[in-house]
Amino acid sequence: MLKEYNLPDRYLFSPGNNNIFIWKPNKTYIVLGQRDSVETSVNVDNILEDIEILKRPSGGHAVVLTPKTIIVSMRIANESFKNIKEVFIQCNEIIIKALENQGVNDLCIKGISDICIGDYKIAGSSMYNGREYIMFHAVINISENPDFIEELLKHPETEPEYRAKRSHKDFVSSLEKLGYKIDLEKFKTDLKRLFG
Repeated sequence: MLKEYNLPDRYLFSPGNNNIFIWKPNKTYIVLGQRDSVETSVNVDNILEDIEILKRPSGGHAVVLTPKTIIVSMRIANESFKNIKEVFIQCNEIIIKALENQGVNDLCIKGISDICIGDYKIAGSSMYNGREYIMFHAVINISENPDFIEELLKHPETEPEYRAKRSHKDFVSSLEKLGYKIDLEKFKTDLKRLFG
């Protein structure tokens, strides 16, 4: 059931030039963090045959990727940063600025690496810290229903304080649900420009 990570941004887990890659999943995937297991993270009884479960090399907990989400992946030279928190802040601020350019308000970073509007999480990220490079990737919920995420994922074993033990459906939201319609092409262009 569990497969090795093979999604389009996989190439960024190899040494190379700094790069940003933005993509939309072609179907539903559940992606486990480095320390997650299917048993602790996934509601297996709710998994349909066409949903793949993968394990990524980076940290964080399980996420659901669907065609209603956008993935932003960035590879950055390791020597550019003093600590991991600084990487999360800088990469998330690029995403926040690109969303603000489309009129999204009240964005902030909460927990270690979540992007929120108010107390609702609209994006989560994880990181792989290699010897020569850092690979950051974030999943942004454009229009996926949090109830669907709740069906697929168990409550994580650890959580940021601001989550306050809320279920996925009460903790996660989407840009669409919060009243924002995103021009995805402009979003991609702005992300690439801000990444520089």
